Amino acid sequence: MAKKVTMSELARLAKVDISTVSRALNDSPLVKPHTKEAILKIADEIGYTVNVAARNLRKQSSEAIGIVIPLAPGSEQTISDPFFLEMVGSVSHAASQKGYDLIVSVPQDEMKIAERRLLRSGRADGLIVIGQAGRTERLNAMSASNSNIVVWGGAHGEQNYTLVGSDNVKGGKLATSHLLSLGRKNILFLGDVSLPEVALRYEGYVKAHNDAGMAYDPDYILKLNFGGQSAFNGVLKFIDEGFVFDGIFAASDVLAMAAIHALQSRGKSIPKDVSIVGYDNIGQAQLSTPPLTTINQNIAQGGAMMVDLLLAKIAGKPAPSKFTDTELIVRKSCGGAA
Repeated sequence: MAKKVTMSELARLAKVDISTVSRALNDSPLVKPHTKEAILKIADEIGYTVNVAARNLRKQSSEAIGIVIPLAPGSEQTISDPFFLEMVGSVSHAASQKGYDLIVSVPQDEMKIAERRLLRSGRADGLIVIGQAGRTERLNAMSASNSNIVVWGGAHGEQNYTLVGSDNVKGGKLATSHLLSLGRKNILFLGDVSLPEVALRYEGYVKAHNDAGMAYDPDYILKLNFGGQSAFNGVLKFIDEGFVFDGIFAASDVLAMAAIHALQSRGKSIPKDVSIVGYDNIGQAQLSTPPLTTINQNIAQGGAMMVDLLLAKIAGKPAPSKFTDTELIVRKSCGGAA
């Protein structure tokens, strides 16, 4: 086994004292740039590695942040859901650019509070939590005892924690107004309105109808979880029960794409018979058949925002809640050109 290179050996080879090596490895401004560059070059050549655990203990920092993805029982969602994958990817990229590792936690038991465990164990300096359905009270309590928390979700006025998310009401209104502008009169809403973000998207759906002076039917809601199979079956049942509709606004792209498959299996043409708008703008949206019109909630921007706000909190700086840019992307599921 090769002998581990010590800091003393690195200092001898670089012809500087140990304190200079230590400062260089910690990117201290007290070390001249050319000296720092020379030390790092020698460290790389001889295979010197920093004892991260010891350094972090001295700094009282784990140099890691946690991302918690709670999966509701019976929701059909897994960590492989396209939205979650893109969110983890965007947070991971933003964290790595700031020199932080990412710890992913997917709690399997709601009784075990994964967020608090990560913070108390010192494994993470702070947490990003994706989703707040049924957890607002818990997150408020946790934020009161440890403020290093940022949550992805919709602003419904009951949170005391920092929140990042799209403007869900605006997104819902953009989607529905677009369908109404195409002459669609019977627009089916897909999504579980008991969830905070979905409720806000439905609020936008209602606002669009009211602003256009158009009536809407409260029965034209399919209360669905975010699983594609439930959406597929739900839309088929809605059709088979004799409901007539010419537009769909789905609370997620996964729901929208499942609805497209269901309609096509019944011989319906998209967008000739039914125009469809989703929500999220996941990568698969532009690859669906036809490509899906959707609300882009800028997941990459959201990941970067959450990391920046969390690191500001860790540093004791202000970190107000923020909206991502929320915009309509028109594609062929509504007759668009793209």
